[in-house]
Amino acid sequence: MAQLEWISSEEPDIQHALQQLRSRDGQLTTDTIGGTIYEVVRYTMFRNLLEPGLGAELAFRVMGLGFHPLLMLSSEFYGYDTTTLLRPLKDPESWWIKKAGGRGALIHKSLKQAVEWLKSELGPDPDGCRWGKIHRVILAHTLGFQKPLDKVFNRGPVPIGGDMDTPCQTAFHANDPFDNKAWSPSFRQIVDLGDLSRSVTIIPPGQSGHLASSHYDDLLEPWVKGEYHPMLWTREQIEREAEGTLILKGE
Repeated sequence: MAQLEWISSEEPDIQHALQQLRSRDGQLTTDTIGGTIYEVVRYTMFRNLLEPGLGAELAFRVMGLGFHPLLMLSSEFYGYDTTTLLRPLKDPESWWIKKAGGRGALIHKSLKQAVEWLKSELGPDPDGCRWGKIHRVILAHTLGFQKPLDKVFNRGPVPIGGDMDTPCQTAFHANDPFDNKAWSPSFRQIVDLGDLSRSVTIIPPGQSGHLASSHYDDLLEPWVKGEYHPMLWTREQIEREAEGTLILKGE
């Protein structure tokens, strides 16, 4: 955040945003305030950098938006916006920077727009700008696409941390920020090849397709938190943890 040291503002809201950005610990949890401001400023700044030269539609394409909502949700450009943004910011003579009005103007404009957007979405209290309030995930069931069945089969929206740059990716679409609607790693597995019985796994929202089962959504909360459960491997482990036994008999 050393590059922010030269930026200043007399507006209290901007001052608070800068303070949060300078003091953030880099963790993108659901409760982070500085991380929320960072995400909204970064997104806003990238649009402000591209749109003067490309227009909104083409700018979204450069940000990774695909050409079809079903056949191609995103393109190979997705995920490069952060590095693409930092490169011209380091070069005051960049054509993109000049087209956006200069580095200082670009940063101040983006900060102001981001703060105004957060106030309109989350209220005037700056301490209420929590990432989990605008970055949520919905676990959608196939039958849940037809309302009101979504209230029965779907789970969420649930606050979730991360973004497209974190180890545990929870991406959002360039034209539809900031909820986790693009992708995230659903099934996670860590295998200990030295001792398979120590392997762990997780899959949301649970391991049962039956609504009445307690396991229909019991893995959602630990999955959101980045937690795991043991991947039972040996017969001894399975028999020790088993809740019951299903026996299939042929006629």
